[in-house]
Amino acid sequence: PAGERTAAGARAMVPGEWEKLLAKRPELAELFAGDADGERLATWLAEAEALVERWFSLEDPTRLEPADRELYVETVLESGLRLRGFIDRVDVAPTGEVRIVDYKTGKAPRPQFAEGALFQMKFYALVMWRLRGVVPRRLQLVYLGSGDVLTYDPGEADLRAVERKLLALWEAIRLATETGDWRPRPTKLCGWCDHQAHCPEFGGTPPVYPLEARPADGGGAPQGRMEAI
Repeated sequence: PAGERTAAGARAMVPGEWEKLLAKRPELAELFAGDADGERLATWLAEAEALVERWFSLEDPTRLEPADRELYVETVLESGLRLRGFIDRVDVAPTGEVRIVDYKTGKAPRPQFAEGALFQMKFYALVMWRLRGVVPRRLQLVYLGSGDVLTYDPGEADLRAVERKLLALWEAIRLATETGDWRPRPTKLCGWCDHQAHCPEFGGTPPVYPLEARPADGGGAPQGRMEAI
C-alpha cells in the first residue's frame, strides 16, 4: 500500500528478497563462493540497501501507481526485424500520457555520453509506439549510484531515426555474419577486455559464428531480433 512505502521498510525487505531469489535461482549462490564468514554477502546487501534508500530521495513512491513493472514488450517492424525487451516501469497519466522509467545501479554518465545511455530508452519508446500507437511523453533514467535522474521527451522524428539506426545495425550484423568479417571498434576500454586473443585489433582470430543469416520470407529484408533489457 502507498502509505506503507518507506525507506526503512524497503531496506528491511532486501535480505528477504535475496533469499527468495536464491530459492528460484540457486546458482546465484556461486557469486559468494568461499565467503565462509558471510562478510562479502553482508557488504553486498548493505550496498543494495543503500541504493534502495537513495531512490526515496529521487522519487516519492507514495504518489506512484505504475501501470506496469518489468513489462515484456515485443514488436516486429515492417522490415521483419523483431524488437523486444523488458521495461522496468511504465507510468500512464490519467490523460493517457506514457512515461517509461529505467533504473540503473551505477552513476549517471557525463553529458557527452548521455546520448548513448538514452539509446536504450528510445529503443523502448519505439517498441511502445509500434505496439500502442502512442509516442511516450517522457523517458526517465534513474541512477541510484549517483542520485541523478536523466529525462528526455521524444518525438516521432526521434523514434523514426532510432528505427533507421536499428535497421542499419542489423544489416551490419547480417553482413558480418555472412562474410565472417567482424570489424573491431577499438576504444579506451580495450585494455580491460578479456577477449583480445579473439580480436583482430590485437592479432587474434574471431571464432567462426555458428548461425546463418536468412532473408525474411518473401524478400531480402533483414530478419532477426534485437533485444534491450
